[in-house]
Amino acid sequence: MEKRIAKRDQIQVDIEIAHPAASRCYGYAENISCTGVSIVLRKGELPPRQRSVILNFKIWTGTETLYRKIYARVVRSGPGKIALEFARHDFTADWIIRDLMFYQRNNDKTSRMQRNSYGLAQDRLIA
Repeated sequence: MEKRIAKRDQIQVDIEIAHPAASRCYGYAENISCTGVSIVLRKGELPPRQRSVILNFKIWTGTETLYRKIYARVVRSGPGKIALEFARHDFTADWIIRDLMFYQRNNDKTSRMQRNSYGLAQDRLIA
């Protein structure tokens, strides 16, 4: 059984993966923590024995798209899915992950907004 140091959060954020050896890959982050991320690939694949990559996250804020870059090390690579680890004590990566989770929660909340009988937006209560 695998033990994780950090709690993983479910997330779905578009991502572009750049690596020096070949063309870019595209996919989405499936889950993320302060130590790493699991990515599902939609287009492209990593070359065999690829060690490090640059992750370009696309974050929708509700009004515009922000782009954030994190460097990561490849831990596992399989067909259609890769696991990556961030550098320890990388404060920039930590703040980017906080941004991702903030906007993910914010977008989830605004997607639950409904119009009441007066046409005003209101938050729907979920039991």
